Amino acid sequence: MRLVKILNIKKIMKVKTGIRIVGSDEEIRIGGIDNSIIKDPLTGYPYIPGSSLKGSLRSILEISKGKTEPCSCGVCPICKIFGKANNKETEDLREHTRIIVRDAFLTENSKKILNEVLPFGTEIKKENTIDRVKGTAKPRTFDRIPKGVEFEVNIVLKIFEGDDEKELMKVLDLAFKLVEFNYIGSSGSRGYGQVEFVDGEIKEFDVKKEVDEVIKEQ
Repeated sequence: MRLVKILNIKKIMKVKTGIRIVGSDEEIRIGGIDNSIIKDPLTGYPYIPGSSLKGSLRSILEISKGKTEPCSCGVCPICKIFGKANNKETEDLREHTRIIVRDAFLTENSKKILNEVLPFGTEIKKENTIDRVKGTAKPRTFDRIPKGVEFEVNIVLKIFEGDDEKELMKVLDLAFKLVEFNYIGSSGSRGYGQVEFVDGEIKEFDVKKEVDEVIKEQ
């Protein structure tokens, strides 16, 4: 399989309701945040891990196809774009993963908004967990990415010889649309994680042409 083209797809992801993608706490502080969200260790700003966005895109496509686990057929558009899941029955099938989903970082304008309104880059939300047997409430404090901020989404889609580029793009566009009806992160059934994607630019790099010019066939 020869790589012939690379598409660099950029979108803006608008946060419609607070997002929680949990990181890891090295220590627990009394009265502090329960399971704080993931943040860039250098800037302190929240970001969306590429793995979370990629998982959301793939998962909703598989649900829409009626699948209850990651697809392993190796031939459908989902497997072609996101890679084939491991399966003994199809382990002899080899399929390149065509998508690379980068971590999504805040736009410069959103950084300015957070600096003015929320110095720590997140909103604090208090909730109660109800014990349905005892009828008691356990208060918890969460942080989350606030509504209104925007992230720069950067995706690379590799096109190989024999690929139907229009079909792959159509499936990827559908995945983004389905995620808008679903959610990103945790607690989606409680209203968290609603987003909207706005198309940006798509840059094409003709790999075949460039390689053929640089590396002459002998």
